[in-house]
Amino acid sequence: MAVELYHFWSSVCSVRCRMALEEKGVPWTSRYIDLFKFEQMEPGYLAINPDGLVPTLVHNGAPVRESTVINEYIDAAFEGPKLTPTDPLGQARMREFVRKCEDGFDAIVKLTMVKYILPKLKNRWSIEELTKQAARRPMKYYQDVHSRAVRGEITDDELAKSRETIEDLLDHLERILDRGPWIVGDQFTLADIAVAPYMFRLSALGADQFWSHNRRPKVNEWNARLSARPAFRTAVSWPDESGGGYEEVGLKASTMAQKATA
Repeated sequence: MAVELYHFWSSVCSVRCRMALEEKGVPWTSRYIDLFKFEQMEPGYLAINPDGLVPTLVHNGAPVRESTVINEYIDAAFEGPKLTPTDPLGQARMREFVRKCEDGFDAIVKLTMVKYILPKLKNRWSIEELTKQAARRPMKYYQDVHSRAVRGEITDDELAKSRETIEDLLDHLERILDRGPWIVGDQFTLADIAVAPYMFRLSALGADQFWSHNRRPKVNEWNARLSARPAFRTAVSWPDESGGGYEEVGLKASTMAQKATA
């Protein structure tokens, strides 16, 4: 059964799906979409994902879109360790947390856009070209965020509120880790995979201070267990195929990145 994943190296949603495929042991073919070359808006890709977003999973020619949907599909469609609890309450707890991650996605997007994506794009394109490309985005949300970032309109207040949202998510994670070593308890699930790329991105952005032995110790311990998983290491160590990585724009390679590629 042919499995292809259209993805980008640092996309948090791509990391989610790479990790799910690796956890399940599913062989897959990489179809790399370079977001810094705007390949997500080329006609061939828009034919399988009209929103112009990565990732997209294509299984036997049929596309599946949206990372949380893709991961549930991967768990249901393929053999391997189950990533969804068998009991209805466990399933509900898993989906509650995944929804919580999705509610906080805007915060990750804004921090990422200002501190990482826009600086890299400016190394490659003029402001005029970036303005034109932002207007081409099929989804109004991304069209707005990208356009405002190019114009320098994402304010310090918005970034502060983004940080507050992330703090709230991590506080929630600290509380629910009383259930066990993983988010739903004893079983590693799609809930852990849903937030894993957020942790990696925050670390890459220099936000390791959000968790430590003294601050959110349960999150710190969970993060150490997560970082040690081979599937996580594989998912986050995909190279920047156009070069530069995070270091290109002055961001220090995170401790998680160093461990993942060691």
